[in-house]
Amino acid sequence: MKKLVFIIALFSIISCGQQNEKQDNPKFIEDILNDFISAVEDCNYEKLDKLTHPDFIIYENGSVWTTKEFFQALEGFQDVKITYKVDKPSIIVDNNTAHAQFINHGTFVYSDTTIQMNFIESSTFIKENGIWFIKFYHSTHLK
Repeated sequence: MKKLVFIIALFSIISCGQQNEKQDNPKFIEDILNDFISAVEDCNYEKLDKLTHPDFIIYENGSVWTTKEFFQALEGFQDVKITYKVDKPSIIVDNNTAHAQFINHGTFVYSDTTIQMNFIESSTFIKENGIWFIKFYHSTHLK
């Protein structure tokens, strides 16, 4: 019986450790970043709201927006097909915070033209109650 209790306790500790390792892995943070970018492409407010911290702000094109304000700005692009490709992500995870910096290649397809733009971007993530959120995002047009 003692062996069984010991094995169950050991298994529980190992399982918890593996879950934390997974969540503190830079690949896990990159997946959240890609989900955020996908939500922007799809103009999906519910997904954006779930991925961002309640105090989230984004510095975009000289403006400072909350999640709601950012989404309202995105609504003006509903007739535009937007796709992004993240390039050269550098992600650092340290306990309950993470930082990502990367190049983002954007394609904006309008009814009569296509525009390619490149951005240098960074984002800060925080973990609260075991859940990662994007707290801050910065985007600057690369010339």
